[in-house]
Amino acid sequence: MSKLNLLLAIHCHQPVGNFGIVFSNAYESAYLPFIEVLERHPNIRISLHYSGSLLDWLKVTHPEFIERVKTLVKKGQVEILSSGYYEPILSLIPQPDAQAQIEMLRRRVKDLFSWDAQGCWLTERIWEPKIPSILNSSGIKWTIVDDSHFKSAGLEPEGLSGYYISEEEARPIAIFPASEKLRYFMPFKLPGETIDYLGYLYKEHNIRCICFADDGEKFGLWPGTHKWVYKQGWLEDFFTALDENSSWLAVRSFSQYLEEHPPTGRIYLSCSSYREMMEWSGGYFRNFLLKYDEANWMHKRMLYISQKIQSLRESYRGPLKRKSKANICRSRIDTARQHLYMAQSNDSYWHGVFGGLYLNHLRNSVYSHLIEAEKLINTSNRDKLHRLDLDYDGRDEVILSSRVLSCVFSPHRGGALLELDYKPKSLNLINTIMRRREMYHQKIKQNVSGSTDTQLQPKSIHDTDKIKQPDLGNFLFYDLFPRYCCLDHFLNRDTDLEQFSRCQYGELGDFTQGEYVFKLNGRGKKKSGFSLVRRGSVANYPVKIIKRVHLNNNDLSIDYTIKNESDRPLDNLFGVEFNLSVYDNNLSLTSGKIEVECLKISDIWSGISLEFTVNIPCLVWHFPVETISDSETGIGKTYQELCLLFNWQLSINPGSNWLARLRLRVEG
Repeated sequence: MSKLNLLLAIHCHQPVGNFGIVFSNAYESAYLPFIEVLERHPNIRISLHYSGSLLDWLKVTHPEFIERVKTLVKKGQVEILSSGYYEPILSLIPQPDAQAQIEMLRRRVKDLFSWDAQGCWLTERIWEPKIPSILNSSGIKWTIVDDSHFKSAGLEPEGLSGYYISEEEARPIAIFPASEKLRYFMPFKLPGETIDYLGYLYKEHNIRCICFADDGEKFGLWPGTHKWVYKQGWLEDFFTALDENSSWLAVRSFSQYLEEHPPTGRIYLSCSSYREMMEWSGGYFRNFLLKYDEANWMHKRMLYISQKIQSLRESYRGPLKRKSKANICRSRIDTARQHLYMAQSNDSYWHGVFGGLYLNHLRNSVYSHLIEAEKLINTSNRDKLHRLDLDYDGRDEVILSSRVLSCVFSPHRGGALLELDYKPKSLNLINTIMRRREMYHQKIKQNVSGSTDTQLQPKSIHDTDKIKQPDLGNFLFYDLFPRYCCLDHFLNRDTDLEQFSRCQYGELGDFTQGEYVFKLNGRGKKKSGFSLVRRGSVANYPVKIIKRVHLNNNDLSIDYTIKNESDRPLDNLFGVEFNLSVYDNNLSLTSGKIEVECLKISDIWSGISLEFTVNIPCLVWHFPVETISDSETGIGKTYQELCLLFNWQLSINPGSNWLARLRLRVEG
């Protein structure tokens, strides 16, 4: 009688831009002890996937670990999977990039482990119909998805066995369905319970092949798992139980099974992922790009850079007159591609229990690599001004750049400054995120009494230690719009800082999210910068704002003209809001008010300094923007950005103007 084949796949990954201490903790807690136990059980065969960013770290920091895994590969106990090198969502990046990343990791696996990887770990098991074409074109023969993918196609999980064939454009791929139930069993139930469940499938459902595929971090890095899996011996006992039941249970590799067995059937899967991801995304992964404007902006900036690199690569194909110059350009393009691929690491683009959209340093990594790539492929440092629909919403953004700074303004979003790049350090100073309502916030509200024992992050995200602080309900405030810069507010005179910081105030004007008209400053050769103009209203009375934008190396200046076009005095607070991804020890720790003509900010994260100057003294409200988000370690509070509101008490007579200049200087 044939045995039940159990196929095991373990996926290990750390995002590009993650802290070194996180890599080290994952290695000591999960990656190393797993291999140590596996070495003691030579009959256990397993498929391992290490992302390229993790392999790079392992090669430098623990080359001996690479050698131990290589020995297991040589013995036939381990096979290595490929994927996109920096763990991108393959269907969310251009197909040439996806294929190049897969081939890049295949070469790396060949170099490190002497293994020709023909299986692919599908990042977050995100399936779209073009996946077979991407994988097949990259030399991949098989991949793994969750059995929930098959359920949505009409097949019941407990009836699934072996692998299925799918194709796109006559490019076939083998697909193994991984058991969701096993994901919840291992390693959280006793080994005997898992063996009993496998026996039930074998005897009652006549299943002859079942797959388990999940993250390596749950075997030691997740809270409480290191003690359970290693100190209390779960993994040792589980592997022993597999050996003891070898009369009816065979632990095989995916490649072995593929070579020795025909497919169970054919399948066409719809856009899907594992069940939890479907819940977080609202049924479709790309919904993250709708819910989170910040994720969409990063994604579209990535596509923009990819297109520019691809265009440059095509321009250098074919015969060339000056080979030496062409070789230099190709070298720069190759380096830019590397930065682009690192910016495609998936973690920063989504949020559930996992995902890193709410982690400032991971978003910062995306922007840093995109800016580095753009610097490499730009052929001139001259000042530039152009219009382009960067985020594919049907409306143009305005891009103004100098040798030092690059700015992106959105006329149709309140004339806001969406991105401010400091090129010498490849830093986007508006790497911000708004405070949004998340499903799990309801649990916090229900426990607002303060009895919760939730783990919180300290105010500085560069401190990885956790602190305990109850009553997270006091921090649940939701923003009215994304936290960009140069947002224009008209407020009642009695509005205070606390109301503004909690978004519990009334907006008198329609300028913050209203549409501005783009105009060039000057005429002919005297053009310098541009203006954003809006005729709107304040408390239903007509008001006009002109924002004249100038950029000169390190300096960004905005000249404001407010014209009262009504027949009554304009008498209220006017404020210009800036949200900056910086951490200043004087301003970021607490809320406050400062009367200034000049405001200096020292960012302890990047070491840069920012200096704001105004020609009319004003009051500056400042407060830290902190989000409450979920992760595998629990719900926590994270510092995101510093909010500044430069505000003046206006008193403008009918038909009169108010003029002011706000200047920002950035230095490294």
